Amino acid sequence: MGLALGVTFKKDLPTIEAATKRLFDYVEELVEARRAAPKDDFVGMLIKANEDKSQLSDQELLDMIVLAIFGGIDTTRNQLGLAMATFIEHPEQWALLAEQPELGRAAVEEVMRVRPTVTWVTREAVEDFTYNDTPIEKGTTLHLFSQSATSDPRVFDDASFDITAERKPHFGFGGGAHHCLGHFIARGDMTEALKLLSQRLKNPRFNGEVEWLPDSGNTGAIRMPIAFDPA
Repeated sequence: MGLALGVTFKKDLPTIEAATKRLFDYVEELVEARRAAPKDDFVGMLIKANEDKSQLSDQELLDMIVLAIFGGIDTTRNQLGLAMATFIEHPEQWALLAEQPELGRAAVEEVMRVRPTVTWVTREAVEDFTYNDTPIEKGTTLHLFSQSATSDPRVFDDASFDITAERKPHFGFGGGAHHCLGHFIARGDMTEALKLLSQRLKNPRFNGEVEWLPDSGNTGAIRMPIAFDPA
């Protein structure tokens, strides 16, 4: 399903649609099971809200659960792969994280600043306006390159990768009304993963050719073989 966020969308459409159907089928079974045996959890709260169709329709119920599952896995997985690639390119930072695992949270933020899985965000102009002397008509699709916003050398004196540096917030999770609802879970998962991996994997290095998704949209590694020295 993550291929839907990439630039090869049309080519991958049959795969995307098949994956989407499988996940919706699973969610429909999950909802039926939870209706029969209610639980006081996230899915249970949505099902309860669905009792009032004006509050949450049947389709919205399925859509929200599917998005919760997909959003909590695909981007986080890609971001962890990008984190490992970044640390392999900066071995001294990996060694530092192993020595000071309390830097795990800062490591997540720094990785997302320099190598986020979501490199740009897309918006549509809802009215005519001019930006930097460029006229933009209503209905124009705009791609905003969020990755460069926190690593532009014209703005940052030192934009190099450093997990100990104090940084302004990045835009890896969006912002405002479009801020990622799952950012707490993603941050927590990646923090613990990087802390543990840095303790257990010494001297990580690429062990073969890395295959990447296009460096646009929702990017990440398709295949990234890694060799390491066990701790």
